[in-house]
Amino acid sequence: SSGINAEYGGAKGEMDKTRQYDCCGQGDGSPGCAVATGHVHILAYPNRDWKGYFTAKKRDRSPSVWGLDCEMVYTAGGMELARVTVVNHKGETALDMLVNPTERVLDYNTRFSGVTEKGLAGVKAKLFDAQKALYKLITIDCILVGHSLESDLHALQMIHRNVVDTSLVFYGGGYKRGLATLSAECLGRIIQSADAGHDSTEDAVAALDLMKHKLKTTDNVKI
Repeated sequence: SSGINAEYGGAKGEMDKTRQYDCCGQGDGSPGCAVATGHVHILAYPNRDWKGYFTAKKRDRSPSVWGLDCEMVYTAGGMELARVTVVNHKGETALDMLVNPTERVLDYNTRFSGVTEKGLAGVKAKLFDAQKALYKLITIDCILVGHSLESDLHALQMIHRNVVDTSLVFYGGGYKRGLATLSAECLGRIIQSADAGHDSTEDAVAALDLMKHKLKTTDNVKI
């Protein structure tokens, strides 16, 4: 089944098959890990032919800078978009939309996403509605700022060339540093501390402010 890795071993002509879940490494038939009632899996690139992906349009208006953050939930089809937030260069919210996933939700991932079953109840907007809203707001020349943007763009099924990813700008020590860690260290701001989970508006603003901080503290850069 999806989300299970198979490991094979043993002598020639023999097969020792151990099925393991991607999420926790436990074997098939084990109880749900963490706080969920069942195991989940991640499809990193579920749509390899890029079908359904969109790009922004060239428009006759000045390019702008936007902070972007998305929250995702685990579904039977992998991780899907559940909330998208866009803020302008001042940190003001331009778009904040809840999205009803296409596939059945397995885990709302609330401790990280901040999305709950109650919060999505009655939400009629689908991925295509979020794409339309972004299409109206963002032009092809706009700069999108965020943290680990590849996850957000794949969840949105969006292709955009002008991006600034703070996980790469502040990359160090051979690994990506967390947004909360960077915010505390560079901005003196504590984020992602609520028991209710992450807030995409808070995260989008933090990514923008990290880049402002980077520009202000970098020599020979005019802003």
